[in-house]
Amino acid sequence: MILEPYLKFARSLVLRDRPSYVHFAVTNRCNLQCRSCVIWQRGKTMPELSVPDIREMAGMLARLGCAQVSLGGGEPVQREDLPEIVAAFLDHGIRTRVLTNGVAMTPDRARRLVDGGLREFSFSLDSLDPAVQNDFDAGAGRFEERIDNLLALTEILPRRGTIPILNTVVTSNNYTELPDILALAERIGFYVSFIPIHLADGEDAAHRFYGDAHDLAMAGEARADLQRIYDGLIRHKRRGGRIVNSSAFLRRSPGYLLDGKAKWPCKAGTDFLSVAPDGYISACHTFEGNWSFHFREYENLVHTDGFQQELKQRIATCEGCFRPCWAEVGFMVHEPRSLVEMMRIQAQCRLPRPRVDTAALRRTLLAGQGLAS
Repeated sequence: MILEPYLKFARSLVLRDRPSYVHFAVTNRCNLQCRSCVIWQRGKTMPELSVPDIREMAGMLARLGCAQVSLGGGEPVQREDLPEIVAAFLDHGIRTRVLTNGVAMTPDRARRLVDGGLREFSFSLDSLDPAVQNDFDAGAGRFEERIDNLLALTEILPRRGTIPILNTVVTSNNYTELPDILALAERIGFYVSFIPIHLADGEDAAHRFYGDAHDLAMAGEARADLQRIYDGLIRHKRRGGRIVNSSAFLRRSPGYLLDGKAKWPCKAGTDFLSVAPDGYISACHTFEGNWSFHFREYENLVHTDGFQQELKQRIATCEGCFRPCWAEVGFMVHEPRSLVEMMRIQAQCRLPRPRVDTAALRRTLLAGQGLAS
């Protein structure tokens, strides 16, 4: 059972005709109103699959070849039945990760998930400056809770065999902090994923998964500093640093942040899928609501000639994005170096994470003291 996700992913590498990765938004509800996100604006408008339906869908995705699912939202712990949802995928041999904003992932909730077999968490932290983080959260003022939950999670998770991640959305307000956030991740034995902010153009932001806070966009005068920081991240990764982003992703990130352009081998609908809370499957988030299919009809539809032809046409005319959940799958499947880098991370996670004096670290973080050397 432990090897099953790896075998499925290996088959997807060879055949390149099956979705090895799925993002499932279990709810659109959220306890925050982050400025980089618009999902919370429609949190009460979409039905949510029941656990029995999710079990049925998990079986279908397993037959299609899914090796890993990320359970996001919204905020997934808004669903009290999240442990049962996690079990539905683990029971089908699908590696499972929960994406949380951090504030909602209390120690009791984290412990319940870990006791149920969950080993993978992605925990949002966008700044070590409470004022910056609170602004990012639209004034939630819950920085201390986030730090307490993060440090509790470091103690709850097993010290071996996990790849816990800090997710940081990179904006004009926090890009100079990336080395400090990386230092924190390494101090607690996490990895870090740096996510360039994706801002929608025009008036259609409410229909997409992109933010509309354009004051967070990078300005051209930051180009030199931004490039210097990312060059340092790439060098650190090559020395074995705990950065989950591939070198290919890091190289393209400054250009995307400044110019909105990033070329990568997108195979939406083939390498990966997006599932909405109501069980409708799309090739990716962009197509949700305008080209989606209920999970019960998807399995018989996906390999038909008509479906595949329309999929290619839609991807060809897509405006593009640079979401790591999609792009990194493309890099791993289609660029050997990125696959080798991820294999190194998988091997590294077998080593024990460091023990942490969480009380001392908490004092340091709440005092606003830097961590990068």
